[in-house]
Amino acid sequence: MKQANVYQPFLFSSFQRRHSLTLSDLKWKAFEQHDFLGDGEDWALLLENMLSEKNPALLEKLTFGDETLMFCIRSADKDALHEIAEMVFAFYDDEALLDACITRYAQYEFEPELV
Repeated sequence: MKQANVYQPFLFSSFQRRHSLTLSDLKWKAFEQHDFLGDGEDWALLLENMLSEKNPALLEKLTFGDETLMFCIRSADKDALHEIAEMVFAFYDDEALLDACITRYAQYEFEPELV
């Protein structure tokens, strides 16, 4: 019986206690509507800004890949990656929520709203 991917929409891999999430469907068109390429660097920008506002401690546990045609996050903390996957899953397949996240977080001069 095949297990469900709890890291959806990412693919999870692990090697020598180093874990990674890879996103291959980058939702290019959603980013292009905001004059971004929608590559791995744009996803990193979105998530780094989102985490700097919502969970800076989690951001410190992650390393973002610099691939162009895919997006990759690495961490020794498997739970941190699971938290990222859940965060992205919440907006990934909802066009309106994805658009709102791109509008809010895909910015080079981002100012977090600290609560």
